[in-house]
Amino acid sequence: MNRIAYGVIALGIAGSALAGDPGPASLCYEIIGCVQDRKISPDDAEKLGCEQLYTVRNGIYASRGYCFKTGRGQEEFGNEGCTYTDQDQVPLNDYERANVRLIQSIEKRRGC
Repeated sequence: MNRIAYGVIALGIAGSALAGDPGPASLCYEIIGCVQDRKISPDDAEKLGCEQLYTVRNGIYASRGYCFKTGRGQEEFGNEGCTYTDQDQVPLNDYERANVRLIQSIEKRRGC
């Protein structure tokens, strides 16, 4: 079984079929809310630590079928059923893309 580092945020994954959406599972977090259908508030994102930012950012990619190349990514998210080996080819929606950019900017500034 794959391990996902939760930190102090609670992760809720709801099957997308339950919501009538044929897309990936919903990724909702206690502090920042759902990341696939709304932009994360910069103030809320700033409350997350480096581990949490990593988990949220890569959870977005994992939910869209990214095949992780690093041992850490493979251990935390797995590659079962993955489709995309190039992050640039992963079909992110506009919210997900904006959230990844925000998280990356915070990670870069903090040196995560």
